[in-house]
Amino acid sequence: MELLLQTLANGLLIGAGYALIAVGLTLVFGILGIVNFAHGAYFALGAYSVLIAANLGVPYLLAVPAGMAIVLAAALLTEPLVVRCVQSGESSHGFLIVTFALSQALTALMLLVAGPNPQPVGSPFAAISLSLFGIVFAGQRVLILVVSVLVLAGLGLWLKSSVRGRQVTAVAQNPRGALYTGINVPKIRRLSFLVGVGAAGLAGGLLAPISSVFPTMGNASLITSFIVVILGGMGSITGSLLGALLVGIANALFETYVSVSWTPALGWSLVIVILLVAPQGLRGKALKHRY
Repeated sequence: MELLLQTLANGLLIGAGYALIAVGLTLVFGILGIVNFAHGAYFALGAYSVLIAANLGVPYLLAVPAGMAIVLAAALLTEPLVVRCVQSGESSHGFLIVTFALSQALTALMLLVAGPNPQPVGSPFAAISLSLFGIVFAGQRVLILVVSVLVLAGLGLWLKSSVRGRQVTAVAQNPRGALYTGINVPKIRRLSFLVGVGAAGLAGGLLAPISSVFPTMGNASLITSFIVVILGGMGSITGSLLGALLVGIANALFETYVSVSWTPALGWSLVIVILLVAPQGLRGKALKHRY
């Protein structure tokens, strides 16, 4: 029983990390209708930015927001390439090509600057562990859980309560109608892209101490993000949370009681089952025509 509780706890903590990675991807899709293949590269850039800041002597808790700022700066430079496709009415093939090219360019840049070798990132929370009723919680995982809850709750509150957040929701539901009401749709799309990429950078900085940092680390996170948002429903923030927790708990149970080597196949198996039962995902809605 104690092993089961420990496994479930580990799954929840792992799922919190997945949620933080996936929320940016689902936000960009929900507002822009873009499947952002560069999401993993921005995640890796966030991790590298924290590594560079830490090597310069910046404390970890300051290095994370500094790394996020670097990712946002990169997003400001690359955003016109992506959002311009939306504004000019390019086909979905254009989105895929542009974001995939961005991913390859950013990965190549990190490889050129930092080299291919994995590098560790130190964190004061990595050496801390908490014990509650015999269940051990890793300090860095707890930090990720707390930040994930705060980010997701804050993002949901912002979308529902603030003027800008309601404008974002309006653009997601009906871009042409939002334009007719006076909303600056291109500006909202730009903001949504920056928020989504910023979440990826934040996730990279928080997850960097758990595993070594290397240029292609974003590839695995991108695949995990796709699994999570497909399970939860493309464009649904609450669905991303549910999908992340489901994948995290399922992976933890599978690794403990079945086999670690088969775990990568589990996520896609869950995707197949969920899409057979609920084609739009756990919290997704039927797709409507986008203007």
